[in-house]
Amino acid sequence: MRVLLLQLDGKLPNLALMRIAAHHRARGDEVEFRHAANISALERKLWEFPEQIYASLIFEKTRPLAEHLQFLYPSAIIGGTGWDVRLKLEDVGITTTEVDYSIYPHFKHSIGFTQRGCRLRCSFCVVPNKEGAIKEVSTVADIWRGEPYPRNLLLLDNDFFGQPHWQARIEEIRAGNFKACFSQGINARMLNDETAAAIASIQYYDDQFKTRRIYTAWDNQKDEQRLFNGLNALVEHGVKPDHIMVFMLIGYWRGETAADRDYRRARLRAFGCRPYPMPYVRTPELVGFQRWVVGAYDKRISWERWQSAKYQPSNLGRDVGQLSLIEQ
Repeated sequence: MRVLLLQLDGKLPNLALMRIAAHHRARGDEVEFRHAANISALERKLWEFPEQIYASLIFEKTRPLAEHLQFLYPSAIIGGTGWDVRLKLEDVGITTTEVDYSIYPHFKHSIGFTQRGCRLRCSFCVVPNKEGAIKEVSTVADIWRGEPYPRNLLLLDNDFFGQPHWQARIEEIRAGNFKACFSQGINARMLNDETAAAIASIQYYDDQFKTRRIYTAWDNQKDEQRLFNGLNALVEHGVKPDHIMVFMLIGYWRGETAADRDYRRARLRAFGCRPYPMPYVRTPELVGFQRWVVGAYDKRISWERWQSAKYQPSNLGRDVGQLSLIEQ
């Protein structure tokens, strides 16, 4: 059988497609993989006469692209969070837990979950509906590809410290001299001295394994005290504030104002960590606010001036316009 795999969005390797590839290669099928992030990529001749097509999407904004694929290839099997949070690989006959890294030949790290699910039920998050309650799924040894690959773990856990045996996973990371990226973030609101010390004790990195980075989030201003208790615990145990990137959900809560957004931004800047606004809806104002903060323009110019420049660095003076992400 000739099998075509399509990744419709997302920058990281897609574990579902990797499992599908492993399943079909074990059966002796011929497997081809493609990124297809727009309609022109779908309409291009992707492969000669595939007998089965699988596609995966993470974001709901990609749904129109998936629907176009369905129009072109009605028999295509489509899944992922952006399509149907209830659909599982097992529902379409994929039962293997093995993953095939060969479809991502330039990716040399190891990727996977130590746990699935989450303790919380945030209204804007699909994880509880998709994954349910906390369950442990893998050890570090299960995830690492082994020699000669680097000891870099790109963890997709949504609630690492929610699993009962997180101490064992931390010890495996530490004892094995692994670098770890908690790519989906650590819930700083629920950190205590023990968990903060655990994070500080390992080599935490960004998803490129180039920069020291811890990801967390501040989605609701009401969580301010709990969040900063956790952030302070991290710093007290040796994590530099500049190592912490805090994703800010904006444009979600009813009645949210520009002042509400700016309060969180200013509070995080004052603490010394890196705010990263995430628009729930991509209006010009919210995307402009994101660009203002992520580009570190907020360090040099006011929001009012940024608005008057129509959220474009090119409309600013030369010195201000040359700010870059590195300066954040």
